[in-house]
Amino acid sequence: TNYDILVLNLNSKTGLYQELYIMKNIFSPDSFLIKGLTLFCDLMYLNALFIICSLPIFTIGASTTALYSVIFKRIRGEEVKIAKTYFHEFKANFKQATLFWIPYLLLVVFLGSDVYITHSVLPEEYRFLQYPVSIALFLLVYITVLVFPQMALFNSPTRQIIKNSAILGLINFPVIGMVFIVHIFILLIADLSPKCRVMVISLLLFFGFAGLAYFFCLFYRKIFLKILQKDEEDNPDAENTASSDEENADGKDNTPII
Repeated sequence: TNYDILVLNLNSKTGLYQELYIMKNIFSPDSFLIKGLTLFCDLMYLNALFIICSLPIFTIGASTTALYSVIFKRIRGEEVKIAKTYFHEFKANFKQATLFWIPYLLLVVFLGSDVYITHSVLPEEYRFLQYPVSIALFLLVYITVLVFPQMALFNSPTRQIIKNSAILGLINFPVIGMVFIVHIFILLIADLSPKCRVMVISLLLFFGFAGLAYFFCLFYRKIFLKILQKDEEDNPDAENTASSDEENADGKDNTPII
């Protein structure tokens, strides 16, 4: 009948409208899918910039700081131009990050080489000599995990940053322990077979460095937010007078970008 045909047409149109509504929500700029794809593309781009800027080796400190800086701003919800922001932060943090990175790298290589030589060359009864050096190497890496994230967020002297990193590392042992476990897990996967090694290297070159940094920054940000909130509670009358046009000689804002 005409009534049945009318009902059928209405149902068809209603179903079509529902499908269009669902598709519109899925492909909306604010949808979870589009936000996820945008983040993935940004991390791929950021990962490529990080690898290119880290090729000279001595620039790894500055490139790591710039990586964290862009990611912190991205997590904060700021609209960032990946390349422009990355190179700005790379330039702004180059001196401080490099002056820390080069001695740090030399010390890690020295201690790591000592452990390797002691383990590989000396007889088994003398291998206990590697334990003090291994502990020193572990502590060195442990207390400096938060150095580059702090350089990305705060305009502080290097000595103060190292001190804060050591204290925060001890206080936030679960987070730093998780960072170590993730890295050890990746190394174990890579050591399983040549295929696994190629797979791990491919993922790291594709988006892995930036992806890991993004994941870790979700936890680092909570650590630093607690500090800022505590400072605000201890100094309720303190006002933040830093502005975007008040930069120091290194081009860094005094305001943390957390």
